[in-house]
Amino acid sequence: MNVLWEILQFSIGSLFWGIFIAAVCMLLFYFAIKGWWKNAAFTVVTYIVGALLFVLLSVQCIMICGAIKIISFTDVVEYRTKEILDSRHMFNVEVSRSESEDIVQELLEEYPIFRNYFDYGYFEGYTVETLPTAVGEEIRSYLRAFIARRLLWCLGFVVVSAVIAIKTISLNNGSGGRTRERSGRQPIGSDRSRPRISGHSRTRGMR
Repeated sequence: MNVLWEILQFSIGSLFWGIFIAAVCMLLFYFAIKGWWKNAAFTVVTYIVGALLFVLLSVQCIMICGAIKIISFTDVVEYRTKEILDSRHMFNVEVSRSESEDIVQELLEEYPIFRNYFDYGYFEGYTVETLPTAVGEEIRSYLRAFIARRLLWCLGFVVVSAVIAIKTISLNNGSGGRTRERSGRQPIGSDRSRPRISGHSRTRGMR
């Protein structure tokens, strides 16, 4: 039951915050486009691109939130690693590579949420005292790189979606940019409303 509750706790929090952050990003995306093109009218393709972008951002943001949650959980993993080592060794001896693999697998079985990010690992050259800290630092380092990759994917999705959305808006409204706001009919009383007539007249026909 503790494992089930742990998975639900991690999942529900990550789902909520991931979808919430993705929704905020979509609002900013929308207002950015409307702020640049005041008279923008979205087409069906634009809405489809927006829906796909929301799904992709939600997935990436959920994984980012999960990784952040696990980073805050590494202190517990360090303490549990120390407990496992203390139960096996009476002195501060060097831990072999095979034993470190066994410890990592035991940690993954006890905390299955970690399998979403990695499923193996080994440490070599560490003692009973230094291995718990090394395990915690390795998890933090890996998850920071994981978050950075997810952020780059989010940036790539936004850039590609923005280009496609702008293209669809441009096709629907003519040429893009703020210059479109200046187009339209000239006032009736302006110089272009009728041709200019010269002050000199000519006599029609011949007598």
